Amino acid sequence: MGPLLVLYLIAEVAASGEALDLGAMGLCVLALIVSAAPAWMLRGAPRPGVRRVTTLGVACGVVLVRAAMPSLSSLYLDLGASIGLPLAGALALHLALDTPDRPRALGHRWLRWLAWGGAVVASVGALLAEAPAMPVGGDVLIVPQRWTWAAPLYAGLAVAVAAVLRVARRRMGSAPEALASNGWATLGSTVAVAAGLSGLGLVRADALAPEVARGLWAASLVSLLAGHVAMLGARRQVHAGRSTRRLIAGALAVGVVSVLAALLVERLPSDPVAIGVGVAFCAVASAALYRLTFVAVRRLLAPFGGRLIEGTNEALRRAVGATDLEQLGAAILPPLRRASGALDADPYLLLVDPSREVRVDAASIAHVEPRELSPALLARLAEKPGEVVVAAPIAEQVVRRADLRPLADALERLDALCVVPLAVDFEVEGALVVPRGRRRAALTLEEIDRLETLGRHLGGQVAMLAQSERGRRRTRDAVVAREKLAEQLEHAQEELDKLRADTRILKAGGAAERFTEPAIAYSRPMRQLTQRVQEVGPVDAPVLLCGEEGTPLDRVGHLIHQAGGRRAGPFVVAECAAVRPERTEAALFGEAKVESPGWLRLAAGGTCLLLDVPALSLEAQAKLAEALATHRAPLADGTGSYLMEARIVATSRVPLGPLVAAGAFDAELHRRLEPLALEVPPLRERREDLPSLLLLALDRTCRVTGRPVLGIDAAAQEALVEHAWPGNLRELASVVDRAVAAAQGEKITLEDLPPLAPTEAADPWSGTYAEIEARALEAAMARADGNKSEAARLLGLKRTTFLDKLKRHDMGTPSRPPPPKTRRSKHPPEKGADSAA
Repeated sequence: MGPLLVLYLIAEVAASGEALDLGAMGLCVLALIVSAAPAWMLRGAPRPGVRRVTTLGVACGVVLVRAAMPSLSSLYLDLGASIGLPLAGALALHLALDTPDRPRALGHRWLRWLAWGGAVVASVGALLAEAPAMPVGGDVLIVPQRWTWAAPLYAGLAVAVAAVLRVARRRMGSAPEALASNGWATLGSTVAVAAGLSGLGLVRADALAPEVARGLWAASLVSLLAGHVAMLGARRQVHAGRSTRRLIAGALAVGVVSVLAALLVERLPSDPVAIGVGVAFCAVASAALYRLTFVAVRRLLAPFGGRLIEGTNEALRRAVGATDLEQLGAAILPPLRRASGALDADPYLLLVDPSREVRVDAASIAHVEPRELSPALLARLAEKPGEVVVAAPIAEQVVRRADLRPLADALERLDALCVVPLAVDFEVEGALVVPRGRRRAALTLEEIDRLETLGRHLGGQVAMLAQSERGRRRTRDAVVAREKLAEQLEHAQEELDKLRADTRILKAGGAAERFTEPAIAYSRPMRQLTQRVQEVGPVDAPVLLCGEEGTPLDRVGHLIHQAGGRRAGPFVVAECAAVRPERTEAALFGEAKVESPGWLRLAAGGTCLLLDVPALSLEAQAKLAEALATHRAPLADGTGSYLMEARIVATSRVPLGPLVAAGAFDAELHRRLEPLALEVPPLRERREDLPSLLLLALDRTCRVTGRPVLGIDAAAQEALVEHAWPGNLRELASVVDRAVAAAQGEKITLEDLPPLAPTEAADPWSGTYAEIEARALEAAMARADGNKSEAARLLGLKRTTFLDKLKRHDMGTPSRPPPPKTRRSKHPPEKGADSAA
């Protein structure tokens, strides 16, 4: 509909009967083009703002038709100009608020209401000024003729504000791609303001011919529209910023010189020699003014004042001719430090092999030290060798992607703005760390492009220097090769002995002494479970054991093994959660190349107890289901298969049905395990067994700590029997250990018992961050029985970090002293609690 409206207005001009000069016809054709071009050029573009840019083209076309015949008296043309100009300004301002992205600082609705409210006021004022006098309440309403300038003045003001907002976007957290696209709109808006206001001011001052003014206004509208069309059509506009700065500087220089020339043209002689001298003087003045304005525009519009671009160019020039790492570091690192705006910033040149770090001190003297590149950073560089790793987007994605945490931590430790890979033939040889310094604005595509160019130029030099360093290292290694070979042979023999010992321990089940003790089954659920074990034991089929955390699943699995026909064979206990998911398939089936037998072959002729079977990878689960169906197990490296002669007993602490529904567990394996599924009852359902379990736990703890066997009074025993035991046997072992440590007499009293865990688990996220962290530390210490190293491992923290957090929460000293170390045994008390089942 927009081009049709413009075509109708052109027909109105043509039907007026007035003669059209060449300029008017050109403006009419241009109006039709600008009204139809955005819709055609942006067809299929998925980016937001396409409809508003298309409307902006129609508004510009309507205004251009009015500019073609400014002297023609037409209601439709006046109405179109009075509405089109404020509409174009409001659209430009609205697009500056939310396109190509919407920074948080510009997301307020009142800004958009203010833009459109101003457009409405300007349009109404201009329309009333063009309308004849109207009677209102007995009086005649006459709006001053100067209100006709409300529409162009508002349009110019709105476009100027839009240009300022677009310049300020680089400090509002916009992404590099958005900043690159934004550069074209910034360019178009700035040129539009300069041309439009110049034409408007010169016409008001009667210092410019109407034809020239029409040309300036047409250039203003076309540049405004072209900038926004380029903004939405751009995908990776690397040179947008540089082109924008050059054109803005040129437009400002030409505009200033043109205004001065127009003001002085009447005072100059009109002979050809004077005109030629004036033209030459204007050209020289424009060139000189361009140099001055370009410096100011670059400092104003270039990201961070153009420091990083200048530093990168300087580093490229100085890197030529460097013959060692010290010279290369002294050449490229000082410019990058100056580009950060902070004299204490530390740029680094890092090598992968050999592991080296090159840095410069305050005097710009390079120092080379051994330093390993962060594995997370090296993995990211190797994944995309030619791409600059920018720190800001990674820090923002950490909340949604926990796998990026190591990479974000590595970049934060380096205080890096970005890391430039130094690669040759897609092989990463090193990395250049650009420091953040005082900079807080995001990197632009122009800066990223310059950094990638720097990385490509330095990659060959770094590769050559690294190769030379590796050659010297190999020479040193060759001198001691014989001694190292002997050490390796000795180490290999030790590893072989260790593997043999581990194999014997694995076949024994890891805790074989616990399986020789009789099971305590006075409660009805345990009697039913024992009866069920005797029923499924002789059946040579896979069994699934389900139970809560702390229930004796391995003990029940051994009872099934003893009740079956394979009791004379090995009983292999395989902890699936102790192996990385990508290695579970090799641990389960074995590998021929590395002579790894695998759990199934170790359990041949016996039973393989798979603890926490959901911890297996989905590929391992699928292959296990196929092995249960065909009785042949494939080797993990794909070199063959073997007859599976082991019975499978799998355990799980969570129901498998929801895991299957969520796609986290193989459905076929679940179907194979489900027919013989046993539920191991929790401790709260075994009240009749608790007194015997308490006495056995007391006996074992006293033997481990070297104390005389303690009793327990009736009140303490009653409190323990009535407790719900959410942690089951492991919680029972922890409570008994702490009670024995606190007991002063021959019996454990109610005062000796530690605080028992609540029956219902509290909300783990309630309270402040400090309270949540304190509860996590307490839980880890309780689970590790006061062992700080083990507690730190459970939380995935370094021991020093863990100790620092304990001191911060006044938890550095435990409330009850642990038993003397000289009395502790090699067997942990938790296993004793499990064996008491």
